[in-house]
Amino acid sequence: MQLQYIQRIQMFINILHKILHTNTYIGYKQTNVKIINYYLKQKILRHEIDILSNFMYFSISLNLYEWPGSVCKFEKCQAAYMGNFDNRRWNVHGLWPNTVLATSCGQISNCRAETYDQSKLNSATLNLVNLTWNGLYSDTVAFRKHEWEKHGTCYPGSITQNSYFSLVGNLNNQYNYWQILANAGIYPDNGRVLKATDLNNAFSSVLGGASFTYQCAKDSASGLFYLAELRICFNQSLQIRTCDCKNGGTSAFVTCGASFYYPTFSL
Repeated sequence: MQLQYIQRIQMFINILHKILHTNTYIGYKQTNVKIINYYLKQKILRHEIDILSNFMYFSISLNLYEWPGSVCKFEKCQAAYMGNFDNRRWNVHGLWPNTVLATSCGQISNCRAETYDQSKLNSATLNLVNLTWNGLYSDTVAFRKHEWEKHGTCYPGSITQNSYFSLVGNLNNQYNYWQILANAGIYPDNGRVLKATDLNNAFSSVLGGASFTYQCAKDSASGLFYLAELRICFNQSLQIRTCDCKNGGTSAFVTCGASFYYPTFSL
């Protein structure tokens, strides 16, 4: 059994070596996809996936928050899906681990088969996510289930469900976008026009100069933009780093115009 395991490890490393050093260079993104597809098709052991983690290193995590004031202008948000939202924070969308080769990130998903089970969250964690991570306009449990199974299962170190959701909830408290903006004198205001410099100035000291990304919801009738999503990035040690992924994942929102609004929230 040990010999068979060693042989599989060697085979795995050889395949990686061939992919990364092929004469017909296939690009960073394609390389990531090819590696991921390989280990999924071969049903590689958990220990081998850990080797992949060390080899490719999951060194970018995208931390996505959405502002309910903008989201709920376009979606039918319901009190039943708001949990204990206190209107003094942005709502978590997710924490998405990515692989990185140079500065081109590979979106990864569904890394291990572990179904979401809310009973695995202790009371403290459940209280935390009920405050920070809710469905807004869709079933909250279904939303968390989707995020855990697609992204949480890819977090390095075989993290438990309780630890993952506790981590994300605590990051929401640590990097409270509502408070960061408020500290810069920016509060939800249906009449105030914002520009990119306003956000950059608000986040510059908190992020230590690292860049972040943001997007808006656009009203097709009026042409106005509403600040809806903001992403910051971490390395594997959860230190802030610049969001320089070329493949940062999909978004329901669009690039903001030169000016945009940060509207108040109400149901």
